Amino acid sequence: MTGEEASLRTHGETSVTHFPVDAIPAGIYIHIPFCKGRCRYCGFVSYPHRPELEESYVGAVLGEIALWSGPAAGDFLPAALKFDTLYFGGGTPSLVSPDRIQRLIHACRGAFVAADPLEITVEVNPATCSSSGLEALAAAGVNRVSLGVQSLNDAELRLMGRPHTAAEALAAFKDLRSAGFDDISVDLMAGFPGQSRSSLAHSLEAVLDLNPEHVSAYLLEVKAGTPLETLIRERTIPEPDDDLAADLYELLCRALVDAGYQQYEISNFARNGRVSRHNLKYWQDGVFLGLGAGAHGMTGRHRYANLEDLEQYGQAVAARRLPFGRLEGLTPETRCKDALIMGARLVSGIDLVESGARYGVDALAFVRETIGDLEDAGLYELERGLLRLTPKGRLLSNVIFSRWV
Repeated sequence: MTGEEASLRTHGETSVTHFPVDAIPAGIYIHIPFCKGRCRYCGFVSYPHRPELEESYVGAVLGEIALWSGPAAGDFLPAALKFDTLYFGGGTPSLVSPDRIQRLIHACRGAFVAADPLEITVEVNPATCSSSGLEALAAAGVNRVSLGVQSLNDAELRLMGRPHTAAEALAAFKDLRSAGFDDISVDLMAGFPGQSRSSLAHSLEAVLDLNPEHVSAYLLEVKAGTPLETLIRERTIPEPDDDLAADLYELLCRALVDAGYQQYEISNFARNGRVSRHNLKYWQDGVFLGLGAGAHGMTGRHRYANLEDLEQYGQAVAARRLPFGRLEGLTPETRCKDALIMGARLVSGIDLVESGARYGVDALAFVRETIGDLEDAGLYELERGLLRLTPKGRLLSNVIFSRWV
């Protein structure tokens, strides 16, 4: 039975009024949509970097921050939003000057209530950073960096359309350490056409020699409208090998766990408890504010996506309107489904009894109706209301999640 055929049955009170109190601090995401060039697999909102656009775009984001802290946000947020994570993603945030990043940090601190400690992450591309720039980011208050390595094989990097070499990625990591960063995450990709077990093992060995605090290991997704999809359709690049991709994912998981990393989510591994506190907002049913062109947010009773076009985004902010491209009201049922999809990504699993009580629905019955047949297939375990995906289930998680959409 699919998610559309099954429904989340309610417990007693009227479902539409049964929303939880979102008491934990929110996360704030700021989208920087500029890139030197578009990677072939990328489906995110991005535009070619033009230095003259930086100031006007940052000015527009500063204006959006002001709107979210004023009367325009009254229907969506409490009067004093508290946040404890701030994440600059892209695009390529490291293309923007550190002083502009600092202005955005200060604006968030001034508009909202900043918790202590505050995790501030910036995504960095190895081709767009310098020693002095990284030192300036640290001085601005950034205390966590996500370094987009993807591969340490130059042939693979060229095929991916990455603007850096393996040597530049290794040098960037060392520069981050020299700049004082002690919380660094490294991104790796598995399953890209042409990638082999030996090439991935080489990249992994080199990454482990760096000893980062965190590794995000992603299986390739061929997204509609990307250059990669076109190249595959035109047979310029072969289709990904699903069986090989599964082997590569398992290789990544084994190697990282053997090296002392804890897998805490389908694609994420941490050492010494250095999990991504910001990304946990998404996986643990937290509120998050998305700022910037194309950014997504969830305020508790609404989710939204901002306008993607830079000009339209700037015009909306200038007119003192929240720059929604899409706005959707949530019900307890739809929000509970989102919580199930995101929470099941965690290796620790999700407590269905607790989630059901949070929204006044029977989450346990819903799960049994929609994916009960997949338990015998070995995709998940359900014990005392705790749903946990098995290693096989984490690899095939989309089979489960598609039934809840």
